[in-house]
Amino acid sequence: MLSRRQEREQIRKSLGFRIWSVAFTIFYPFISLFTWIFTGIVLLFSGLSRGLVWVLKGGRSI
Repeated sequence: MLSRRQEREQIRKSLGFRIWSVAFTIFYPFISLFTWIFTGIVLLFSGLSRGLVWVLKGGRSI
């Protein structure tokens, strides 16, 4: 039976782990950029929604 350390070393030597590591390193900037842009879009629409509700209520607080 292998120890946890030996199991981890064996996994790190596998082709799948290496492919995943390289893919993650390459795609991480794109994933983080998409997250940043999507967060900005949600923030924009949230602000528009709050503004529209404020206007429809006649300028009273939400």
